Amino acid sequence: MTNGVFDTLVNKTVEGDYLPGLAERYQVSDDECCYTFFLRSDVHFHDGTPFNANAVKFSLDRAHNPENQSQLAGSLLGSYKSCRVIDEFCVEIILDEPYALLLDALSQGWLAPVSPAAVEKLGNAGFARHPVGTGPFIFDNWKAGESLTIRRNPDYAWAPPLVNNPGAASVDEIEFRFLADNALRTAALLDDVVDAIFYVTPSDCAHLREHGAFSVETWPIRGIPVSMMMNIHRSPTSELAVRKAISHAVDRDALVEEVFHGEFERAYGPVSQFTLGYEPAVEKYYPFNSGLAEALLNEAGWLYKEDGKRYKNGQPLKVQFYALPVNFYPQFGKIVTRMLADIGIEVEVVQLDPVPWIRAGMAGEHHLIPQGKYASSSQMLSFVYHSRHSGPNGYGWTKRSANDVPQLDPLIERAEKTLATADFVPLFQKVQTLVMENALAVPLHCNTNIVATKKSISGIRFDAIGAYPLFHDTRIGDSEGEEVAV
Repeated sequence: MTNGVFDTLVNKTVEGDYLPGLAERYQVSDDECCYTFFLRSDVHFHDGTPFNANAVKFSLDRAHNPENQSQLAGSLLGSYKSCRVIDEFCVEIILDEPYALLLDALSQGWLAPVSPAAVEKLGNAGFARHPVGTGPFIFDNWKAGESLTIRRNPDYAWAPPLVNNPGAASVDEIEFRFLADNALRTAALLDDVVDAIFYVTPSDCAHLREHGAFSVETWPIRGIPVSMMMNIHRSPTSELAVRKAISHAVDRDALVEEVFHGEFERAYGPVSQFTLGYEPAVEKYYPFNSGLAEALLNEAGWLYKEDGKRYKNGQPLKVQFYALPVNFYPQFGKIVTRMLADIGIEVEVVQLDPVPWIRAGMAGEHHLIPQGKYASSSQMLSFVYHSRHSGPNGYGWTKRSANDVPQLDPLIERAEKTLATADFVPLFQKVQTLVMENALAVPLHCNTNIVATKKSISGIRFDAIGAYPLFHDTRIGDSEGEEVAV
């Protein structure tokens, strides 16, 4: 929905280039601490108010304000200091220090300009339930737990160069129906209740392909693959030998095949192999080898006793795996439990609902916890592996401090200040190698967006991340003015 209702200042390609958006062009100062954006003058919000420099300043200051508790949008702004209006259609973003991730952040919907008038009228809570942007679709209604509907913006004439259609969308309305149960989503498509489904269950793909009435496409989602983060400040995963043993004991090829039926690819490193800046050298780390895993534990003093369990200094070798009760997480827990039992590690699977699960990860209550992040490039590594994000409100769920793998923070900080892709990629590739050498996580699988549609539906595309759909070019056959249910 985000890419339908909102537009961004710039747009990013898979190759890492930046194209115009609501900003026609931009300039970066010599010290890389000032970005000047020259805005389009023909854009207005869905409520009829003008898009201009004041709206950009309002939106960025709102995201940056800690009182609004916008953890993701606020953190994406990095070293943001202030925003200064130069004239009606020119704005400067001032940074405390160079921040190479700024353009990437501004290409994401989390930092899309919002209508100041709508926020002031509705308040933050009201705006969250009725967002107002500049995008090709206007928010219509939201029925909590049931559906969300957006309708065509007939005045839209400022589409980004990422899409083919420069003007108003071809479909009148898109209704998103919330069907949490995988079987219900597939049944809804088969029974002609909906026109398309996202995140198709991998086990259903073969049947839908064989059916003949549907198209099934897979889109790799870039960023941090789903990885089993290991808490290095809670025993026994505080020991490098234990983390390496776990890394060797998890047969990732078998796990991915068992869970995803060949539709997803296994992950090898801290970023997926589809992501800008991927380091192929990580593929040599931790091949499945239960014998080597057992040897590592023996050398570290974790020895079997008469009861068939491993102990060290009287403590049993036991870890807690924190899982959500949805999607594939319970299955992950069962498989990891089985695989680690083969080398004498006992696993307790703790299932929590999303909010307490996130809080547990932030608090470091886990030994093992699956985590992944969507991103268009390896720059997202800083949000997961820099120690500044290991605090009680951060997403650094390895919980490493600056003294753990001390080379990491300076390397990430240097990369964060390096604007040119050719220069920051080698730095983040070194970060990937350090993460693997120190067994901070076990990469499991690459995220994949599987979309099944009626064959009459065409033109559903995705952004540079591969996760968020673009409906600018979506059509039903050769007609216009139709409604789509997904």
